[in-house]
Amino acid sequence: MERRSVEPARGNSKVKLFELYRYAKPDPGADVEYIDGIRNLFNATRWPAWPGLAGAGRVQLDHGIDSVALVRAIDGTRRPAIMIASKPHRAGSDWTPWHDELDPNAGHVRYFGDNKAELGLDPDRATGNRSILDEFILHRSNRREQRLAAAPLLFFESIIHEGRAKGFWRFIGLGVLERAERVTQIDRQDRLFANYAFDCALVDLGPENLRLAWEWIAARRDPTWTLEGCLNLAPANWRRWVEQGSSAIDRIRQSVARYHVLQPTDQRPDRGTPAEDALRAVVDHYKTGPAWTGVGEHRFEALASEVVGTQLNETGRYRRGWITKRGGDGGIDFVGRLDLGTTDSGLKLVVLGQAKCKAGVAPATGGVDLARTVARLARGWVGAFVTTGYYTEQAQREVISDHFPLLLVNGRQVGEAVVRNAAIRGLKVPDYIRAIDAEYDDLLSSRLPEEILAEGLPGS
Repeated sequence: MERRSVEPARGNSKVKLFELYRYAKPDPGADVEYIDGIRNLFNATRWPAWPGLAGAGRVQLDHGIDSVALVRAIDGTRRPAIMIASKPHRAGSDWTPWHDELDPNAGHVRYFGDNKAELGLDPDRATGNRSILDEFILHRSNRREQRLAAAPLLFFESIIHEGRAKGFWRFIGLGVLERAERVTQIDRQDRLFANYAFDCALVDLGPENLRLAWEWIAARRDPTWTLEGCLNLAPANWRRWVEQGSSAIDRIRQSVARYHVLQPTDQRPDRGTPAEDALRAVVDHYKTGPAWTGVGEHRFEALASEVVGTQLNETGRYRRGWITKRGGDGGIDFVGRLDLGTTDSGLKLVVLGQAKCKAGVAPATGGVDLARTVARLARGWVGAFVTTGYYTEQAQREVISDHFPLLLVNGRQVGEAVVRNAAIRGLKVPDYIRAIDAEYDDLLSSRLPEEILAEGLPGS
């Protein structure tokens, strides 16, 4: 029996990107917030208690393409939204005789319309296709007033949850139409039929903390609201698209890489913490220049290798190698090895590291800095970049989106690792830093990186 919790009605519901929702039948009602611990979709998409929404009904995910009823508003007729449901696990079935392409990570959906061979219809006359084609004119318009009226497309993906294939949906994004293509398809009974394929861009909801305010859709459903009034409630990037049109799409496209990017403040130790004091001690020890009297930034490489070991030892075993001699390092400062699995049959991966002791007004590390390390990686090797500063957003996005095997260690992590390692050795932080620095000269070597793979083996 399903457990249900009830929440009083209110008007500030939000639909969260990638969250799982329960679409139960019979309808449990909008006041039921959770069903077996999963948010009730009817609760998340309930209408506020506005007079203009009396008798508005509820949204549905029953037909693949479900258009919210047209509204004759005070400034003209409009479609509030279109709910689009894809069932990738049923591709090839009678319900879905085609294969939608869903890539929410890259902000793209290719969705096939709702015509079917057994309907015998012109694809323009299939109910869902007709709704989207009507909106296509508005979405692709060069006129702001038409884009203002365009209905948002809300995409949901069916999920198999605990062996159950019905009634579980994940919200994967807010869409803008880019292209409509008439295609010929064949179903599992080898019947040909004409249909449409719609290419859509998913809009980045990052400024809204990955949440879509249902109040915006509610305002579009309420005939007493004007389109301009509704736009004030829309996500920031939707508003940007209304103002700028198709030229803005690539700049507002949803990208999961964006959601894993750390801001500079998140890459620095919190004020007043031991990690902040430790990072300051590191910079003071190594940094040179008008404001510093350190021993030299290049000697930070030994400590950077230790910090990488702290990070990698959480999931594997890091073996410290050597420091490459200055002048011939080719963009590599230190060499290590990451061992995964059992001792006899595990994997041994070369780790190439780069270290930057930065401070002052320009502590940022950009993509050009990271590219030197990545360029030196052979197949099966991994990289590590350590900075006492922070990484720019663009640099982080490039690493994530290009799937570079590169560990990024920022200033906060350096400070925290130094505090931890000093405690393990029973030393005060300044003494620990000096102890690591004292090992620097002995670690210098001109050996090839791949030689570390043989270290620790019989006969090596």
